[in-house]
Amino acid sequence: MVVIIEIIALLAVLVPIVVLYVLRYKGHDPAVWSPPAAWSRWAIYCCLCLIFADVSGAMETTLSSPLVYPGQLQDPWWLITTCALFLFIIVAYWGYWYRNTLRFGRRLDFFPQLIFGLGWGFCTGLLFLCWWHLALWIGAGWPRWGVGLLAYFLISLWQALFMDMYWDIYVSPEHDTPQSIRQKVPRTHIPNMTFCLIWLVVYENYWLFIGLQTTALLAASFGMRMPAPWCRDNIPAPRRVPGLLGLPRAGGHIEE
Repeated sequence: MVVIIEIIALLAVLVPIVVLYVLRYKGHDPAVWSPPAAWSRWAIYCCLCLIFADVSGAMETTLSSPLVYPGQLQDPWWLITTCALFLFIIVAYWGYWYRNTLRFGRRLDFFPQLIFGLGWGFCTGLLFLCWWHLALWIGAGWPRWGVGLLAYFLISLWQALFMDMYWDIYVSPEHDTPQSIRQKVPRTHIPNMTFCLIWLVVYENYWLFIGLQTTALLAASFGMRMPAPWCRDNIPAPRRVPGLLGLPRAGGHIEE
């Protein structure tokens, strides 16, 4: 019953946003990057992630999970791996990703970028847990490592298609080059998902897993200087190139 009430409440928020978005931005030129349109898509994404989390059971499990399970603080391997993961996220995202990101003179706007990064990070971490729960359902009776591999496949496929062919075109402003895309994926995104998912399979710390992804995407929000929804600056739209089945994907900025 609680889940149904949560879903109804989220739909009450989602439906007006979708209606306003369709009325305001239907037929909007994708070559013109619009901050309010991007923030509308961000809000829709966050609502859908929360609904999926309710339906999959990931939300209920997360809310009922402790931050740290009994005995973990006394487990040296848990302490080492957890600290190593947070250190990796700081170095990879707040260090490497942050430095190797185009901003085109966009200014640091702390509170909008904080809100965007927190929502993006929390909902994305929760979405990954939804895929984990789907893998648990599909692989009921499988060995733990088999379920982990299925979850890794599902998350990787989702990220490869959604980030490349939607988020980095319709939500994020231009912030990469073809070279930075080729470098960031194997140096930040792939090891992040690989190490964090292995750690989740072993220890099941849902809140800390979400915290890891939120820490990473906060760096992305600040690093690319996500414009506020009321921003009226002329912001370069992401360069689109043909992707899977001829659909557009983010190609990265090329200096003319």
